[in-house]
Amino acid sequence: MSTANEAYEVSDITSRLVTFSGPNGRRIVGYLDEGVEALWNERVVVLAPRYGETKKNNLKLSYLFAANGFKVLRFDQTNHIGESDGSMDQYTLINVTNDIQSVVDHVDRFFEPTEIILMTLSLSARCGLRACALDPRISRHVSLVGMVNMDRTLKAIYNRDFFGELAAGAQWSLVDILGFEIDGARFYQSLLETNMLNLEGALADADQVTIPALHICAENDRWVDQAEVEAVMLRCKFGRVEVVKNVGHEINENPEALNLAFGSMLAFCRSGLDEKHITNCVPSKATLLAQNKLERTQLKAVLQFTQKEPEFWGEYLGKFGIIESAAYYSEYFQTVSSLLGAIESYDVIVDAGCGNGFYGVCVLRALLQSIQAQHSVPNSVHYCGIDLTSEGLLRSYSRHAQELISLQREAMQAQGTVGFSYRKIDFDTIGKVEAATLPFADASVHKICSSLVLSYLQEPEHLMRECYRVLQADGVAVFSTMKPGCDMTVLYHDYVTQDTKVHAEKDAADLLSAAGRIKLKKDAGVYAFFDFEELEYLARKAGFSKVNCVRSFGGQANVIRVVK
Repeated sequence: MSTANEAYEVSDITSRLVTFSGPNGRRIVGYLDEGVEALWNERVVVLAPRYGETKKNNLKLSYLFAANGFKVLRFDQTNHIGESDGSMDQYTLINVTNDIQSVVDHVDRFFEPTEIILMTLSLSARCGLRACALDPRISRHVSLVGMVNMDRTLKAIYNRDFFGELAAGAQWSLVDILGFEIDGARFYQSLLETNMLNLEGALADADQVTIPALHICAENDRWVDQAEVEAVMLRCKFGRVEVVKNVGHEINENPEALNLAFGSMLAFCRSGLDEKHITNCVPSKATLLAQNKLERTQLKAVLQFTQKEPEFWGEYLGKFGIIESAAYYSEYFQTVSSLLGAIESYDVIVDAGCGNGFYGVCVLRALLQSIQAQHSVPNSVHYCGIDLTSEGLLRSYSRHAQELISLQREAMQAQGTVGFSYRKIDFDTIGKVEAATLPFADASVHKICSSLVLSYLQEPEHLMRECYRVLQADGVAVFSTMKPGCDMTVLYHDYVTQDTKVHAEKDAADLLSAAGRIKLKKDAGVYAFFDFEELEYLARKAGFSKVNCVRSFGGQANVIRVVK
């Protein structure tokens, strides 16, 4: 037993892989997470994943409940990504609903619990609402940032009426939804046949829900309308809504808000338990990390990424260029430039991962402004753009070319010299291949920008060490990464809703697709997004002692400034 303000770490949590038959005989694969049997409170939580995620994504939430006396069965949906049977292109909401009921069947048969609690997240919440309307064995339902209106949500994300187009006669085979291709016509037809397309169907299901139901909303959720959620929960006999302040749909981008939400979910699920079953425990970090590592390796093997990194990034950079004009992106590079400081005579500037050349544009414009304001240019400045892909280098050069011509003309009149050069380097070979280094002598570089690169390297500390080697004393480097739990869909949504070009919607949809694949690779451990503490650890390990951290890129990126 713990006091109200104490939380005890629990390491006695086990995860057992389970398989059983689901809809149409398809195999469902899940993990049963549980603590010591003697402490079981006789309640089992069925934990359904979000669209585009697997059982691994719910590990932290599941282990919190296991640490406090619940058994939790988290599973991969069929016709979805993960280990369960089926093909992602056949995904439908009613199939997820059937999966939930199959998991309830399994739990009821093998555990005979006093309560079966359904826990859903995001899109799976709509399926959970239907399951609760159909299955009296479910004793309570808790939803985190759950969607209640598929039609409204897709319109909000894409600024496009997908289903309206289909209703008007559009012919689709496969449509990309957040990075995953599904049979669009089949998906739409299923929504119509099962009355799960819009708010009207959700309200009809809510009328049949007679169990306690808690829906936790994010105050700044762009994809789920809070008024619609409140209308649905008002129709549930014992429904209520809680709002988490100052967060969006990706509530895990704010650890404090996420912990508050988890606390509310835990309190709701243990309501009515005897005092002896009310504990205040958390899973030990070592236990969580060990299981996370195991499942990350399994997921990576299941997903089998076949596209080579240069090919992937060559495609992605072409799509990423569309948001150059977005306000948050301009603000981000202004922040980077400010952190690196004014360009001075004899500066050697390295753009490590120049991509589409945005930082190089900042350098060019800063030099041109210097000439126009002072009729002079810092003397003997040299910029070197380095990237993994030929496509990235070509885009950088193409983006710089016209402004370079203007700059050189102005520089000649001001009697200054400016040089731009480009090199192709695979950063993942640094530290592994003897000759693979940054093409600069020790202590020869004054400024380094490495924008949103570290997350995609196998061993990012190797690049940081190389940056430390080539920087001169008092040289400055700026590194950035998307933050853990970032919501890249918000960034792209801002672009498509602000851009009036005809092609904007398709470009943004392509970019969302690429972002979905990045997230999947992050989940599998191919990529890693870092928080401030992790970035600072990497920097100090590389040799840097002066570290300053800021947040930028629409609040979605962590940026650190280091000085040698």
